[in-house]
Amino acid sequence: MYKIDANAAREAENFSSFLTETGKYKGKFIRAEKLVSTNKGTHGVGFTFESDSKQTTRFDIWTMNAQNEHLMGFKTINAIMACMKIKEVTVAQGEVERFDYETKQTLKESAEVFPELVNRPIGLVLQKTEYEKMRDGRKTGETGWRLELTAPFEAATEFTAAEIMDRAKQPKKLATIMSNIADRPLRNRPAPQSSQGNHGYSEPPAGHPANGGFNSPEDDLPF
Repeated sequence: MYKIDANAAREAENFSSFLTETGKYKGKFIRAEKLVSTNKGTHGVGFTFESDSKQTTRFDIWTMNAQNEHLMGFKTINAIMACMKIKEVTVAQGEVERFDYETKQTLKESAEVFPELVNRPIGLVLQKTEYEKMRDGRKTGETGWRLELTAPFEAATEFTAAEIMDRAKQPKKLATIMSNIADRPLRNRPAPQSSQGNHGYSEPPAGHPANGGFNSPEDDLPF
C-alpha cells in the first residue's frame, strides 16, 4: 500500500509553512502583484513563491523609478520571464491575499497583478539575508532575516536565463552559484535613525541582486 518516498520522509520535518533557509527551490509564484511605492513612485513586482513542498516566501523586485528608468530589478524580471519561456507580461485586475495584523486573519483584496507570472514552474536560488527592521518608515535598531532572490532558473532543466539565451547545451551555472552561496549577515549595524513615515510599499532595500539579466531583441529569443 505504501512505498518509501525519501523526499516525503525528509519533508515530514518541515513543520514551518515558510521557507527560511538559503538554498535552491522549485515551485511556482502564487502572487505577482504590481507595486508602486507611495513616496518616490518606484515600480516593482511583489512575489509570493510556493515551493513544491508547499512552503512559501515573499519578496519584492523593484524595476523602474518614477522617470521610467530601469533599475537592476528590471533584469531580474526579464530573467524570470526567460526561465518561464514567456515573451510578455500584462497587467490585469485580480485578487491577492493580505494578512491583517489587527484581526490576525488573511484576507483577499482586489489588486493589479501579472497573471502570466503565476502558476508556472520556476526555480529560484534564495539567499538568507540579514536586514534592518523598520516601523513607520524608521529604523528600529533591530535586525531580522529574510530570503532574497539570487537567481531564477528553469525548473525542468536547471538552465539559468543566460544559458537559455545563449542556447547552452548543458546547465552549468547553477552548480557554480550553489557552490558559492551562503547566508549574508549585515556588515554594519547602524543605530536607529529618524526618517519620514512611509505608508504603503517600502523603497527597494539594499541587496536585491539581479543575476542573469538580459535585454535582447525579440527576434533573437530562443523561445
